[in-house]
This record gives sequence, structure tokens and C-alpha cells, in this order.
Amino acid sequence: MDITKESLLFSISREDSLDLIQKYVEENVKINAFDKKDISNEMFRLFFNVIELGKEVRKSLKEDEYQNTELKIADIFLVLISICNSLNINLFDALQEKEQVLNGKIAKWF
Repeated sequence: MDITKESLLFSISREDSLDLIQKYVEENVKINAFDKKDISNEMFRLFFNVIELGKEVRKSLKEDEYQNTELKIADIFLVLISICNSLNINLFDALQEKEQVLNGKIAKWF
């Protein structure tokens, strides 16, 4: 599947891998590009969004309305992918490696 601005995220099916989503974010979603030397700004944004998610979850549980919670989670996901792209981390590969650790195929050091 060729990723272009015209294809947008909606053309990515649930079966597509994180690789495709990560590539899409890198090419089409601009979240204030940052330098590896100044990753602290993106980390701050990630922490801030996690705090905001916590507030929204508490509010959503009371009101039984989750649309804003979904948007906060999407914010976190986009910032996380942006960080991965800047550090040349393939999120799909990282998740596969983590799965092996969790399944006991790799020695656990934590």
C-alpha cells in the first residue's frame, strides 16, 4: 500500500501492521519535529498527555462518555510514534521483542 496524503489514515485497515501506521505518521502527521538532542520536549508532551488521559478517564467513568478519552489516547499514540520515528525505533519490532520476553523466550532482566 502506497502512503500518500490522499490516502489518509482511514485507508489503513486493522490488519495492517504498525510499520505502515508508523510510516504514515512520519510522512503525514507533523507533531513539531524535534532533534534527538532535544527529545526532552517530546517526553514532556508525552508525560503531559498521560496526565491529561488520567484526568479524562476519571471524568469519563463518572459520565459514561469516552470520546474525549479516545482522543487523549490517540494523542499519546501519535507522540509515541513520533518519538519512535525520531529515534529510528520500529514500534512493531519492539512489540514483537517484548512479546518474546513476556512469553519467557528471552531471559528477563527486570
